[in-house]
Amino acid sequence: MLSAAFETSTRSPSVALAIEGEILEERLSGARPHASDLLPALDRLLSKSGHGVGELGLIVVGTGPGSFTGLRVAVATALGLARGTGAALFGLPSWEALCWRELEPGAEAAVVQDARGGSLYFAHYRREVDGVLALRAPCLIQPSELEALVPTRLRLFAESGIEQLAQRSPDALAQLSVDRSPYASALLELGLLRHRLEGPHTPAQLEPLYLRAFASPPKPRSASK
Repeated sequence: MLSAAFETSTRSPSVALAIEGEILEERLSGARPHASDLLPALDRLLSKSGHGVGELGLIVVGTGPGSFTGLRVAVATALGLARGTGAALFGLPSWEALCWRELEPGAEAAVVQDARGGSLYFAHYRREVDGVLALRAPCLIQPSELEALVPTRLRLFAESGIEQLAQRSPDALAQLSVDRSPYASALLELGLLRHRLEGPHTPAQLEPLYLRAFASPPKPRSASK
């Protein structure tokens, strides 16, 4: 089955394609809009594999947590492709794909990401042989809570740029692994396994994992006359 995946929860978006046991991946520039890059990237992978978009049988989407815009664009793109091609859908929390790729079975790690506004996204996982178990589901925390949530010697995955938090909780960040982001190739690998075990998701189930309300930046105040 020809399968594709979109992972857009971080500043390192990516697209992957699986065909006959091989996974191709293209990592995109985080400086460009996701909306303008996802379909061209998929088209390039399809051309490289010698297949057409109408042959897609499954589309896997990383549901976050993470970028509001990135998650909305990925879900909308997947829904549109599924309607046009008849492909099945499967949504998967992005951090499960990260831990699937980075951990050996039985190993645990926490994941932390900047949630903006002075908050953090946080979760704690254990890698299983056939999946990833959330020991603490993704949630919104304050930096001051991080140290109490991370047991001693537990690995901690984060994007680049999170190091400044070490000044607030150095013990919690002693095992920090920086520049760890979920990628579409791992998302697709785990999504194919989960899809075989659980079956497809309906469009209504393909919901981004939003952990806080979206807050748009304040509009500049006009000068009084």
